Amino acid sequence: MIKPLQHKFPAPTGWLISPKKNFVLFFINDPKSHVTFPDVLTQLWHCTMEGIPTQLMNTKRLDLENAIDNWTELITHGWELIEHQINNDSA
Repeated sequence: MIKPLQHKFPAPTGWLISPKKNFVLFFINDPKSHVTFPDVLTQLWHCTMEGIPTQLMNTKRLDLENAIDNWTELITHGWELIEHQINNDSA
């Protein structure tokens, strides 16, 4: 039996900004996914130097394991969590 990952790792949520400050990536729990095997939605945006999103580029749905891997890889490559979250209710 496959054990749900939800109990081992929290889903990454929030806004990450690229090292060059030209993109932000939004991670949010998918409210339509199954509770036992949650999915995470990501939205990649063009942004201002202040990290304000200006134009949506794409949206993706990831399973929890891939979302955690993606978040970790981005942080490792210089992406940073935006201190003041743009949408505190969602992030």
